[in-house]
Amino acid sequence: MDLWREIVGWAGSALLIISILQPTISRLRWLNLGASSLLMAYNLMLGSAPMVALNITLIAINCWYLFVVARAARAKTANATALSEESDRRARR
Repeated sequence: MDLWREIVGWAGSALLIISILQPTISRLRWLNLGASSLLMAYNLMLGSAPMVALNITLIAINCWYLFVVARAARAKTANATALSEESDRRARR
């Protein structure tokens, strides 16, 4: 059990470092979400309530911003589609 716990802790730490090195914010958020999840599991195994609470908060923050980015991307796509359809209608006239 101790070996698996340490593997989870080291994997979470490594993923956290990798996430900070990402060139795009969305990739940083996805990797940080994974790191926070692993570190939350690790701290649950250790029984460290403050660190579990911290990682739950980080998970929520990353999920929120990923949702915001996805919503903005959908809106941008919808606007581009609407503009394209409008220009098609105008071209047909």
